[in-house]
Amino acid sequence: MAGEATWLHAVFSSSADARDAVRKLAEAKIAAKDVEIRSSVPLGELPPLGSELRTRVPLTALCGGLVGGTAAFMLVSLSSMAYPLPTGGMAIVPMPPAAIVTFEGVAMGAVLSVVATVLIEGGLLRLRGRPGPFDRQLADGGIVVSVRSRAVPPAGWASNAVATEL
Repeated sequence: MAGEATWLHAVFSSSADARDAVRKLAEAKIAAKDVEIRSSVPLGELPPLGSELRTRVPLTALCGGLVGGTAAFMLVSLSSMAYPLPTGGMAIVPMPPAAIVTFEGVAMGAVLSVVATVLIEGGLLRLRGRPGPFDRQLADGGIVVSVRSRAVPPAGWASNAVATEL
């Protein structure tokens, strides 16, 4: 079984104990991508190992806004071209109402893309049949620190854990 990645899970009752475990993992040179921290409450004081928090939300909001605005403007302009009504040389849909519809399309595109990104990045779209390790302790306010390790884990990283599992 040498060389295969295994997941080691530990449940901590306080953020201070979880912070100590994360610090020990960082000292053991465990990569940030191999550590997962789960909690039922936000843990702003527990940053990832040696890295900054990264998200795609701003980029997807911008792209969603551009797509939504373009779609809304095309809806207004193409619908006015599809129904050529005699208006005496004036536009069927004047620019102020077209601008309002375009703005609402930008807002709707940005909001929908942000919601989709948060659901995907948070892993909330995963449909799994059985509960994960320590989901009960997680629901009761525990903090689960999981480590993917191909070698021997650092000694004592989970010494303050309430429960552990390989």
